[in-house]
Amino acid sequence: MNTPTELVQALFSAFGRGDIAFILNHVAGSATWISPGTGIPASGKYSGPAGAAQFFQNLAASEEITRFEPREFVAAGNNVIALGYEECTSRATGKKAATNWAMLFRVDGGKVTHWEAFYDTSAYAIAHAA
Repeated sequence: MNTPTELVQALFSAFGRGDIAFILNHVAGSATWISPGTGIPASGKYSGPAGAAQFFQNLAASEEITRFEPREFVAAGNNVIALGYEECTSRATGKKAATNWAMLFRVDGGKVTHWEAFYDTSAYAIAHAA
């Protein structure tokens, strides 16, 4: 993991195998972790490894991710944008949602200092609505 892109790719590999601890070990203490939307259980602004852990707990409790595909990585200095596709089912409602997504990672010293997701929040809010 010598470059920011290699780190981000390793984080996605860890997510794919359920190794959230690996991800949290690579989140800076002062990191911001932002998931947009209203009416989506994992949405919010989180801080540091503890905040990222809370995000992942909220995500796991509320959604079953049935397809998750990082497809492309674009790097500019210490910033990496990952582009991909996801499908999930809301655990509370059984409704499905799907979206293309972009995720911004800012990396410094081998740690993520900022993560922010961009996706179709409306589709996910509808899936989570009773």
